[in-house]
Amino acid sequence: MHLMSGLNKFGLNPEDINDLYDEDKAAATGDAPVAATVQTEDETDFVFAKNITCPVCDKSFQTLTVRTSKIRFAGSDDDFRPVYKGIDTIKYGVTSCPHCGYSAMNGDFVHVSSTQIRLLKEQVAAKFKPGSKSVPLLYSYDEAIDRFKLALFSAIVKRSMYSEKAYICLKLSWLYRGLIEQLTADGISTESEELVSAQKAEKYYYKQALDGMTRAVATEHFPICGMNQDTVDLLLAQMNYKLDHWDVASKLVARVLISKSASRHIKDKALDLKNEIIKKIRDVK
Repeated sequence: MHLMSGLNKFGLNPEDINDLYDEDKAAATGDAPVAATVQTEDETDFVFAKNITCPVCDKSFQTLTVRTSKIRFAGSDDDFRPVYKGIDTIKYGVTSCPHCGYSAMNGDFVHVSSTQIRLLKEQVAAKFKPGSKSVPLLYSYDEAIDRFKLALFSAIVKRSMYSEKAYICLKLSWLYRGLIEQLTADGISTESEELVSAQKAEKYYYKQALDGMTRAVATEHFPICGMNQDTVDLLLAQMNYKLDHWDVASKLVARVLISKSASRHIKDKALDLKNEIIKKIRDVK
């Protein structure tokens, strides 16, 4: 699949971007996963429309935001994907301007330099085809995925750090995981084209996220995406394990277990993963 397939409907042409982390090209253009609660009509109770002013085009718009005081944490997957009762909060993690197309993770949206604004105006806003500016009652998975892809495209255009692009990819993978859970709950056939496509997309963006986070650790200072080194090491260990890179996962786990700064919780998670890796290797033999 292409990195940002589906953005053509917004007037953007990302076909030339095949390597997410190639800066030259970018400048030119343990436990089983916790099942997320699928989208329900009650989801609207957990979100509200918030007014935002775009730092690129200076126009105001509304975006759906999670009412953090109302959501209830249900747990998380081994790779830190959070799960809440009644809502998949990841769907609401991107702010996207309906006027010019500039999009970013909520916490990064207003943090753009003058140089980045110029690039976004030239390569996003100038080509963007606005759709409906009305705010829906909630975001579907398809809508959320489009918004995250717009954020990824914007991150490439504004030459964001590896970690920002990788984190967007990780959350895209989590969105596809949520979509898979929703489709499965709806009783869709395991061989259906929609489900198979979502499974491929989940793995594709997961690989992109692992690549970017690995590069970020080698080139950026901690904290990375709000995480200290022990937490990132455990995340990378989990991701490598899920992609069957057991040797790399084992080395990362060992680093966490001998770390003097790692919390008891992180070390317990690392030990659980170590046992899973040993079991997996034993089963293969």
